[in-house]
Amino acid sequence: MPNQLQIGWAAASITPDRPTYVYGQLYYRISEYVHDPITATALVISSGDEQAVLVSADVVGINDMICAKVRKALEEVKGLDVSRITFSATHTHNSAFGFNTKRREEIVELCGGDCFPVQEYPENFMPEAEATDFFAGKLVRLVKDAWDVRKPGGISYAGDYAAIGFNRRPQFDKGKGVAESKMYGACCLDDFIRFEGTVDHGIDMLYTWDLDRNLTGVLVDVPCPSQVFELHSFISADYWGYARNAIREKLGNIFVLSICGAAGDQSPLDLARISKYNARKLDEWNAQAGEVFRNFDMAEECESIARRIAEPVHRGVNTARKNIETRPVFKHTVKQIKLPIRKVSEADYQEADTTARKIAAEFSPEHKMAGKDLVRLFEPIGIINRWKLQQHGDDTTIHSSIIRLGDAVFCTVPFELFVEYGLRIRAKSKARQVFTMQLTNGSQGYLPTDAALAGGSYSSKPASTLVGPRGGDLLTETLIKEINRLWDQK
Repeated sequence: MPNQLQIGWAAASITPDRPTYVYGQLYYRISEYVHDPITATALVISSGDEQAVLVSADVVGINDMICAKVRKALEEVKGLDVSRITFSATHTHNSAFGFNTKRREEIVELCGGDCFPVQEYPENFMPEAEATDFFAGKLVRLVKDAWDVRKPGGISYAGDYAAIGFNRRPQFDKGKGVAESKMYGACCLDDFIRFEGTVDHGIDMLYTWDLDRNLTGVLVDVPCPSQVFELHSFISADYWGYARNAIREKLGNIFVLSICGAAGDQSPLDLARISKYNARKLDEWNAQAGEVFRNFDMAEECESIARRIAEPVHRGVNTARKNIETRPVFKHTVKQIKLPIRKVSEADYQEADTTARKIAAEFSPEHKMAGKDLVRLFEPIGIINRWKLQQHGDDTTIHSSIIRLGDAVFCTVPFELFVEYGLRIRAKSKARQVFTMQLTNGSQGYLPTDAALAGGSYSSKPASTLVGPRGGDLLTETLIKEINRLWDQK
């Protein structure tokens, strides 16, 4: 008979107390103020020798370096298997931790340090290295706290629907049967014909309980990045800050772990609705070159999304309370999956190198770059880097956790996984309920579909996609196979 579950929760503010870089766009921003706090939450579940530690933070992504740094610091914790820790991001574009030093170095190498955009730093500015240590230290303490307070408890789950994510890649008729996709394109234009992909309005909840059947926390998996505010210079958890408050208003002061499901081509904004009064603003937004004030109340939008999330979480409690398991089947597999990288041709490389050098030649110490120029260099530098990378190998290896808890399964990927892949995993696996966790255990860009590559635009170009559809198919089928293996084992 399986052992009694032990459950521990902890949460902490990761809000910086000084101005620092804001990450999530292709240009550089420095935080002007804190709009709302950003937090990190940890859930520990253990049973006998099996364990899982699920960490989520209001950040754009958590790269391999941070994951390794935190795991190393936690090796001293007795009984904790650091390979069983997962680190997930809600993917807010208004967080303090993104770590883009490498990109800055690449641009400086190409154009020269004297040509880089002038940045005015406040006297009390928190530099990137200090921010890295601050963030890693918070995560270390968080996991220790959750591990130390484990108590006997139970879990249950529920699934429902909430219209949070919408496809953000509309397609436009270019004639002769050719359709072109444009991320955040304006759907009110005459040549708009369809959206490139489907949507996923599923929402999955894992509830935790003490032995007196009191609710202690809930993990909520929503397949949509937390990106309403996006292009502004303040710190914010975006809609997840509002949603956690709304959930607690209904269920009490419980822990809430926020997970972003497969949502590489989803956005919390319905472009078909907002395009009519934001056509010009969407062009500016798509350029990612500076602050954009769109024609809607962003806080009101977040509040609306929060209500839409809180309602199914609240509905699910009644079902979940009837099905609490204290000794469920619990298996945690850690899988290293080798995937083919998406390659570029030598002709693509030569063209990108020529383009990058032409752009670089436009600038001098007397004529410095602007934010929009950093965006212009993103794609050619991305192709150059891919060409260099593929000279040393054909594959990349990702770290994925597949966790069975009763009839539910959790599977992690480090990509912004397009919805199609997440739906395929949900449909073809033997688990009754599937929690797909994107941008977990690393941050390796988008993983697009064949339709996205044909359509073009940002999120399907080599600069933002380490792995292409062939790797996406392999990843999906591998995860399905590993999930089903957990159901086939005696």
